[in-house]
Amino acid sequence: MIPRKTEKGQAIILIVFAIVGLIGLTALTVDGGMAYDDHRHAQNAADSAAFAAALANAKSEDLESAALDIAASNGYDNNGTSNIVTVTIVPAPSGTCVDRFGVNIADSKEITVDITSEVKTFFAPVIGFRTITNRVSATTRACGVYIAPIFGGNAIVSLNPDTTNCAYDSGQSDAAKWNITGGGIFSNGCAYSKNGDSVTLDPGECVTTVGAASNFTCSQTGQPAYAYPATALALYPPNPCDGTAGDVGIIPPALPNSGTITYSNGVYCISNLDQYDSRDIVLNNATLYVTDLQFDLKFAGGGGFSGTPTSSGTYSSYYMIVAMDPTPCTGYTDNNGQVIVYRGNGLGTLYGTILAPSACIDFRGNADGSAIHSQVIGYNVSSNGTASININYVEEENRRDPIYPNVQLLK
Repeated sequence: MIPRKTEKGQAIILIVFAIVGLIGLTALTVDGGMAYDDHRHAQNAADSAAFAAALANAKSEDLESAALDIAASNGYDNNGTSNIVTVTIVPAPSGTCVDRFGVNIADSKEITVDITSEVKTFFAPVIGFRTITNRVSATTRACGVYIAPIFGGNAIVSLNPDTTNCAYDSGQSDAAKWNITGGGIFSNGCAYSKNGDSVTLDPGECVTTVGAASNFTCSQTGQPAYAYPATALALYPPNPCDGTAGDVGIIPPALPNSGTITYSNGVYCISNLDQYDSRDIVLNNATLYVTDLQFDLKFAGGGGFSGTPTSSGTYSSYYMIVAMDPTPCTGYTDNNGQVIVYRGNGLGTLYGTILAPSACIDFRGNADGSAIHSQVIGYNVSSNGTASININYVEEENRRDPIYPNVQLLK
């Protein structure tokens, strides 16, 4: 008798292959899912660590420690076994971090965080994979902090956003002249000049406006607007006169009946600016902080501002700060607003920034022909009369604030 063939051995082989296949599918689903989750988590950790290092650069802190701390807080502690975290810091390429003059900013860095992680598998060892390796990377660019003038270094800044009633107006008199050196003019709305000879600027400086610009030899229209009043409010140092800044404000004594008023070495709280009309106000390393929401200072018959602003600290380089009026003035004849008519009759030169973003500031010339070394920031800035307005803006003599880095995630 011929023995019958059996297929039992073949069935066992097929079953074994089926089991291995099922385990492989399970490994792909379970272990692959864990590996994918780890990859996503590691990438987020690398991004966060790179950003943390970039921010540390702005604070002059240790970049590598900042990155490693954030990576560890996300579960990647650089233990050399389950994960390795590498931080690479190199100078930013030339031309990628520059100031407004195109000069490379010091201490600009590119920071790369690489994370390698090992994910232990549950089912994949059956098919020869005990771990799955993930590798992720993130790179940020952190431009260094640098000091820059406020409002782009313009000598005259008019913040009225109205594009019909121009924020800057050089006046109607053919005899009045503006001679500005060291900076330009910015209008948050439109700007007007009676003719091309009324405003003289340095070569390369222009009148820049959001709206139209009429009768200037150099003008750039359609510029980005400053949000009003938010941008101006962000510049304000703490009010030294209301107790929130540690009562650093000095209440000046009663004004004498005549003579020059001199304030030295401090920030002076001025609650009635009208009292100073026609008086000579001289600052010596001091700042005027005006809390009035309504005044009409016209220096009729003489007097004026001169002297030097606070040289250091929170209020440095501000000659005068005027409290923000929620209802800005409408013009230099507004009896219910903040009005300064500057006649240039002071005892000497005026230095430092005037921050009066809700005031109307009207210039009637520099009586002695000397220049104002100020950056003038108002709601409306205008001129009238026949005298020349000479402004010599010097960046180092006016307010400058730190520009913090623009952190970019490169990859």
